[in-house]
Amino acid sequence: RVRVRVRATIATTMAETEKFNWFLVIVAVIVSVLTVLCNVYVLVHFQHPDDRNQAKFPKLVVVTGLTMAVLSILLLPLDVANRAACAESIIESACSYTLPMTELWYAMYMTMFAYIFVLIPWTLFYYEQDSETPHLKRVVSSSIWSVATTLVLLMIMLIVYYVGGEAEFELKSVDSGMMLLGNSALSDAAACIALPSTLTSATDFVTSPGSISGTSCNALSAGIETEIFKVKPTFIVYIIAVCSIVSWMIFMVYAGVGIVAMPIDLVKSFLTRPVKIIPKSEYIRCATILARDVQSVTTEIKNLQKEQRLTGRTKKVRNELNALQLKLTALEDDELELQKVFPQGETREATWLLTMLGYYLQLFLGGVSVLLSIFWTIHIVLYVLISPPPSPFLNTFFQYLDGVWSLLGTAVFAIFCFYLVFCVIKGNTRLGLRFLFISLYPMKLGRTCMSSLLFNTGLIMLGSVSIIQFCAQVFDVYAAETSVTDIFGGNIENLKGLGYLFKYNIFIYCFFGMICLSLMIVPFQNYKVKPPRKAYEIEV
Repeated sequence: RVRVRVRATIATTMAETEKFNWFLVIVAVIVSVLTVLCNVYVLVHFQHPDDRNQAKFPKLVVVTGLTMAVLSILLLPLDVANRAACAESIIESACSYTLPMTELWYAMYMTMFAYIFVLIPWTLFYYEQDSETPHLKRVVSSSIWSVATTLVLLMIMLIVYYVGGEAEFELKSVDSGMMLLGNSALSDAAACIALPSTLTSATDFVTSPGSISGTSCNALSAGIETEIFKVKPTFIVYIIAVCSIVSWMIFMVYAGVGIVAMPIDLVKSFLTRPVKIIPKSEYIRCATILARDVQSVTTEIKNLQKEQRLTGRTKKVRNELNALQLKLTALEDDELELQKVFPQGETREATWLLTMLGYYLQLFLGGVSVLLSIFWTIHIVLYVLISPPPSPFLNTFFQYLDGVWSLLGTAVFAIFCFYLVFCVIKGNTRLGLRFLFISLYPMKLGRTCMSSLLFNTGLIMLGSVSIIQFCAQVFDVYAAETSVTDIFGGNIENLKGLGYLFKYNIFIYCFFGMICLSLMIVPFQNYKVKPPRKAYEIEV
């Protein structure tokens, strides 16, 4: 009867596991479709009007690249849910329909690296060439530059991998004797079982009660020696490790700024919202001033271009062109603001209502961002910076939510991980072109050229590598025994040389330092400084 009952319990558990895994597959497909639709929406609303109905291949690269960046973040919650699909009474290898997460992780990383280092640079080289250049010549030129860059990077990686691509593990060798379970001496055992004085076979059992006094099985005793065990990880793992270092450089700076600036900017946008629609006469006056200023800037740019053809691109010409470009950008911002305070068309009331609802949505998202930023900061302090950690904090919170509903904790866990992506984007927007002398492509709603979309797509894809590693590390209690923890925890943290950056949390300390620095600067930027007047507000 007991055997029949146990078999029935195991069969029921495995049947529930199969249903749960099928549910995971359905959720993964639905989320993938929604992600593609959201990225198409982002592309449509950010693209420049000049790029409409053209540049179809770069748009495809942007949509698929952003989709992979999002899905790579969502793979971590899926990995957790996939592991939780197996009951504790069933080993992982016995689970039916379990998703092959290790293979999915490697496939995702290799595809993302192909996008970041091959496809996106090729598309950028192709798109930024003169439109009058023949198509075949543009393809050949872009391919030569992309292949040459890829080969150089690959050769450097192979040389570094061959010279120092090893993982080092510290091992302690311990020994213990054996004693039959029926020996009465085991009931009073308080130490290790000593080895027999002479070993005659591999199954020698200790029989003397005085043998319960050995110390060679205690890894913490002073006499145990430490050995270094070296393993050569796969080349894919080494590529992930090197790319994660570059990714951390982006993440710790941009996310450190964005995690503070995100809630502040959302709430500030609500507080500075327009309060009423201006009269038509006022709109005509402001639009006339804007049109006149745009015409003046355009004339100055044409004069500078003539001067550039005569004297060359001197420093004076470059500075004046940059200043005029900033003026033109400010006028474009003023035009958008003017359109908000005077909506046009037959549905102007509905447009104004939607605009106001958008500002209240920003207030709501600002409140959510405040909570997420505070919880993230507290969790880093309690679980990473303090050793030993006084509390698992969010790890316990996610486990509690899983007890309420099987996927509720996973859903909230995904929100915390995905919030960091928006923080990276916000940090990139706030730091702009001045960071580390690197010319970054700006993104503006409705006025982003395709080259900027391509560049920032690669930036977001590269930053997602460190986000995954960071979440897997700080949530290692909740994400225990997942495939991603084996990739980052088992191999990358023990790499020779590079592993010290991850093992001693160097990047996380820098990330927390950037958060503290942002807390001292971002909230007080432009404090007690009047907001700049619009161009059309200067004249009365």
